[in-house]
Amino acid sequence: MENQIELPATLQRRTILALNKFGQVVTSSLKLEDVLARILDEVTALLNAEGVAILMPDGDDLKFVAVCGEGAAHLKGRTMPGDSGVVGHVMQTGEAVWLNPQGSNAAGLSIYRIIERASEFHSESLLAAPLLQGDRPIGVLEAAHSRADGLTPDDLPVLVAAANWAAIAISNAQLHEQAQTLREQQALLEERARLARELHDAVTQSLYSMSVLAGAWRRQIEAGQLQPQPEHIAELGQLAQFALREVRLLIYELRPTELEEEGLLGALYRRLEAVEQRAGISARLIVTDEAGRPYPLPSDGRAAMVDFDRLTPALEHGLYRIVQEALNNAVKHSGATAVAVHVRLGGSTLSLDIEDNGRGFEADPTPRGSGFGLTSMKERARQLGGYLSIVSSPSGGTTIRVADIPYRASATEEKQP
Repeated sequence: MENQIELPATLQRRTILALNKFGQVVTSSLKLEDVLARILDEVTALLNAEGVAILMPDGDDLKFVAVCGEGAAHLKGRTMPGDSGVVGHVMQTGEAVWLNPQGSNAAGLSIYRIIERASEFHSESLLAAPLLQGDRPIGVLEAAHSRADGLTPDDLPVLVAAANWAAIAISNAQLHEQAQTLREQQALLEERARLARELHDAVTQSLYSMSVLAGAWRRQIEAGQLQPQPEHIAELGQLAQFALREVRLLIYELRPTELEEEGLLGALYRRLEAVEQRAGISARLIVTDEAGRPYPLPSDGRAAMVDFDRLTPALEHGLYRIVQEALNNAVKHSGATAVAVHVRLGGSTLSLDIEDNGRGFEADPTPRGSGFGLTSMKERARQLGGYLSIVSSPSGGTTIRVADIPYRASATEEKQP
């Protein structure tokens, strides 16, 4: 199904330039919510419309997924029958429509007034164009005005051209979100596989060793060949403590809700409190500005961390995973008695230091490169726009630094309140 409406030869040059700008603006983002908002803003400016809406299928109905203008707050999320009114006709036929009291290019159509009761906005002139993906309508772009001459038949080709750009932008954003979902699902599967390996390699072996030792000692004691000794109980206790520590880590990693609910700093604070401190390790979370001055927080403790400005979800997730891996290494392998996570906030970038006082390793990270997750940590830092470095020695502890991570300049409009 092809859109048969063409731009008239008399279309002014400034309108052509405006449509070119429209295409550049709406296709310059891959975030669907942002794309929809840009479409609404640009169509409003392009046609001087009083109301603009994007409707997309919702079962058998059409749903207002994005609305701007008078009464918009009452329409967002509402649905109307998919076979009703101008937008229903456009969705079913793929034909663009103009409508005002003087006439229409589609006989028998009228404005669906029932929905206007919700918006309290009375349209006298209306334009609607299909959002086409190939030859299939995936939605409708609609513009409305309260005056009969507010939108004219000459405006319809402009809306059609805008709808073609809008359909491309929406399709690209939807594909990007689908790809992101697939990547997240793959990452989740890989994380589950990693946890399963750690459960098998660490906890299972410890529990098996405890079972074998306890069984052998019981048989020897029953046969009168062994007298219970304190060191036997101590050995079992050490194995049990090791297994408990591993299980606590795995359980905590399976409960990442703190990151979504409390943000990066809140999640780090809770992690240090729930894992390191409960394991008897002195743990601190320090937040400073670039010069090392303590960052002003609204209150003490975890509440301060929760109140801190949220970063983008992708950035919070990536940084948290790096810190989590570094802390896991310190708890499980270094024998550290103290750890500290130091967050430095610059004007547009941030850095993280994860320090421990445990057994370090040679500066060449090859021996620990794969088994300790350093390769994946470096890759995460690179994907976030920064880099990761390691300072360590066999007797001097370890510092893992993540530096030059952009968090303001590129993410301002995505930061959450």
